[in-house]
Amino acid sequence: MAASRLLLIAATLLGAVVPLGAQERPLVVLDPGHGGDQPNVVVGDVHEKDLILRVAFAVGAEFVAAGYDVHFTRTRDVGVEWADRRGQAEEAGAIALFMLHAMRADDPAVSGAEIYHDATNGPSTALSNALADQLRALGSRVLVEDRPDWPFLKSTTVPTTMVELAHLTNAEDLERMLDPAYHHVLGRAMVAAVEAAGGG
Repeated sequence: MAASRLLLIAATLLGAVVPLGAQERPLVVLDPGHGGDQPNVVVGDVHEKDLILRVAFAVGAEFVAAGYDVHFTRTRDVGVEWADRRGQAEEAGAIALFMLHAMRADDPAVSGAEIYHDATNGPSTALSNALADQLRALGSRVLVEDRPDWPFLKSTTVPTTMVELAHLTNAEDLERMLDPAYHHVLGRAMVAAVEAAGGG
């Protein structure tokens, strides 16, 4: 394996940001939601911002293994402006932007994922639907919805999808989301979604 490939894998696994600029391989941007003073969903000692960052690193490793370059909008516990999350993907010339989140519900029986996108954007719609198919194949209930008023989803150059991966208030969802092996399963699902949507 080439030394550059080994360095890229090591950088991704350690959470380093792949530099922006010209890429020899297709570039995917992963946006771990929240950060800094915004923990968002908190269930017991589980904070969404921390859990989703760990998920993002595992997802990134799966993209690297599949032949992609990866850029993270954050690699530590800092806040990132909404516009900058989309802006990083556009500046990098990414072929896909995954905005990663988790959610809660008042009813602990509610489970599954929700995917949001700009339905007027064909590539974003294709990516979102492909991801929904992959998550359903993993046994998750998935709701896909248009969010026309969310400007951070409205990239004209990068297919963009926001995925609420699970309800942390559901015991089964939480158990799966705390399993590092499942993070890699999610990563392989996102790789498959990119390829099914024509980005690979």
